[in-house]
Amino acid sequence: MTQNSYPFQFVGADTIGADQYLQDTLVYTFHSEKSGHRYMVNIERYAEHLCGIKFFDQTTDVRTGKFSNLSATYEPRTIFRTVAAIALDAYRRDPLASFFLVGAADSRDRQTITTRRFRIYATFVNNLNLTHLFRIIELRDQSMIVLLNRKGVTDVDAYMQRILDFVV
Repeated sequence: MTQNSYPFQFVGADTIGADQYLQDTLVYTFHSEKSGHRYMVNIERYAEHLCGIKFFDQTTDVRTGKFSNLSATYEPRTIFRTVAAIALDAYRRDPLASFFLVGAADSRDRQTITTRRFRIYATFVNNLNLTHLFRIIELRDQSMIVLLNRKGVTDVDAYMQRILDFVV
């Protein structure tokens, strides 16, 4: 699964912004050999072993919406594989962890449909072959994809409602 991914580094755990839901954020970084860009990956760890995956190109101007910008590096597979490898590192740290990704909208997305990023994330996640570890759930109305831990979640409906309470 980590074939064709970049080496990454664990930077540390950040507790800035922690609240009743968010416990901390695992911060990782990696460098693209193709584009020369450096990426940050944040695994936000919430209550009940829920982890949000956020990643962005560090060359992005934060004021313009770092999660909505397109880097135009034309290497999404390698970037996504690296992000997946990082998520699996977080999973090794917490074997009960479930994950979610939200496909942020950009200027070309319409408000009434799922975002293009969601569709790309869903395609990629469904091709990762992780169904032995996670149940994949697509929440199209929120442009969110959830990887429910098969070991850690017994009541799927209740857990999904808590995810929506935390995130939406």
